[in-house]
Amino acid sequence: TVGAYKYKISERSEVIFAGVKNKKTTKVSIPQTVKIGGKNFKVTSIADGALKKTKIVSVSIGNNVKLIGNSAFENCSRLTKVTAGTSTFKIGKNAFKNCKKLKNINIKSTKLRIVGANALKGVWANAKIKVPAKKLKTYKKLLKGKGQGKKVKIIK
Repeated sequence: TVGAYKYKISERSEVIFAGVKNKKTTKVSIPQTVKIGGKNFKVTSIADGALKKTKIVSVSIGNNVKLIGNSAFENCSRLTKVTAGTSTFKIGKNAFKNCKKLKNINIKSTKLRIVGANALKGVWANAKIKVPAKKLKTYKKLLKGKGQGKKVKIIK
């Protein structure tokens, strides 16, 4: 545990964001690096179910995070805004399932290749997913049929 967040060490210089210490935490900012025991570690992924059913309102994901785990934010009924960093490669299945108030998703990464089934099921009906301009066409295909409603817009 470092500050308000929990981590799991996965490799020599990498850790996995595992959740929050206090269930009442509303804003989460997952850092690019974290210092544990005097050593710096890159935060490279978010564990499966890390913030499932928590009271978070907004999440900012650091640029070193490559993987958002399965059900990482599932049933976060108050979540309204998510910003994914520049290295995000995979969004796991059910990642944002039933986040009924999730209106804004900002994906800064140009490396996104995998989006799991039902990753966006149950998000706000008129949600906006902002993606890099040069990846708009690719991401529209990639994000199609991931559970979101027909009114959800993917914009640049």
